[in-house]
Amino acid sequence: MGGHLVTAEPNDVLDLLAKMISFDTVNEYTSGLDFPERTMMEFLEEIAKKWGLAISRLPIAHNAHIDSYNLLITYEVSKTAQWLVFESHADTVSVDGMTVNPFHGLIKDGLIYGRGACDTKGSGAGMLWALKEYMELSSCPNNIAVLFVTDEEATKTGATAFVQAQLVHLDWTPTGVIVGEPTLCQPVVAHNGVIRWKINTQGIAAHSSNPSIGQSAISAMAKLVLEFEREYCSKLTLTHPLTGQAACSINTISGGSSVNIIPDFCEIEIDRRTLPGEDSEQVLREIKAVLDSIALQDPTILIGTSAPFIDYQLDPTVNREFATQISEILIDLGFSGEQSGAGYGTDASTYSIAGIPAIVLGPGSINQAHTKDEWLEIAELEKSVSVYKQIMRYNFT
Repeated sequence: MGGHLVTAEPNDVLDLLAKMISFDTVNEYTSGLDFPERTMMEFLEEIAKKWGLAISRLPIAHNAHIDSYNLLITYEVSKTAQWLVFESHADTVSVDGMTVNPFHGLIKDGLIYGRGACDTKGSGAGMLWALKEYMELSSCPNNIAVLFVTDEEATKTGATAFVQAQLVHLDWTPTGVIVGEPTLCQPVVAHNGVIRWKINTQGIAAHSSNPSIGQSAISAMAKLVLEFEREYCSKLTLTHPLTGQAACSINTISGGSSVNIIPDFCEIEIDRRTLPGEDSEQVLREIKAVLDSIALQDPTILIGTSAPFIDYQLDPTVNREFATQISEILIDLGFSGEQSGAGYGTDASTYSIAGIPAIVLGPGSINQAHTKDEWLEIAELEKSVSVYKQIMRYNFT
């Protein structure tokens, strides 16, 4: 398994990615491990120091694990130059069910395999190697920061902490942020957000030999689910030209404590995909109105809710000028500068809602992310170095 400290300096970007893959950084909410990204962060610190870069550990104070942090690697060329941030998340999804060794970094037939190869250690390796090459140029117009954040795959702890608590302590604000995710090195300028909300029904427990003296929370939930899907999910018609249609689905359910007890509790979790331009708070109010209506029509359905998880949308109106410049860079390199949207979410929205222009751009296809044999084309990895380096040397005005 991963988790060891690799000390040898990488020979090239592919070697760097292979070494990054060797670390087990499965998200803490999946693995149960405190700050699983630590050993890879420490490795990247050592590499950055050898290259003459400045490093900072940005502690995440509100995290239960007080020693977790984001890793900021910087190259400052001038106090007056603009700052660009290149961000990649260090955590990965589970390795359960993988058909390749998740931490070996197998290289075969022009591909590199392993958990995180595509999502998003490939982006992180490309960004860091591009910075190494950028430092060697005779003219460097921008200050560059490569930011490795923790916990993107679950609750976006790292990006949220950077925007809300860490950025204020730096003496600069980014001109723009490039968020590394697999986009085939094309700019994603808009993406959907999500609301995840746990909704429960309450009942009255009783022995199953006499169900009439109890009240089943599962039966109540069955009625609620059917009515909610009919009155809310099926009626969503909003669309966005870049990110598609709004969606809502019920994806988990749990309830009951024993086969011989009438259940007094049942819980579902809904997933509502919100579009750029939608007001997430208004969406919550609309959902609650439907739930209230269901309870009013059938008083046997007793509904409770928990605090919702809200991940906001990436709105293309915030990053329009920055995205146009990125497209120009890609076209100048001979690549497609076509801008697109995505139905999934990324850290980019966290920067965007803080007023910082952000786009999503990285090597590989989203179709390989989270897969049982996750891989990245080596040509894509090398392409990302060229793209990131050209962005670093672009004269943003």
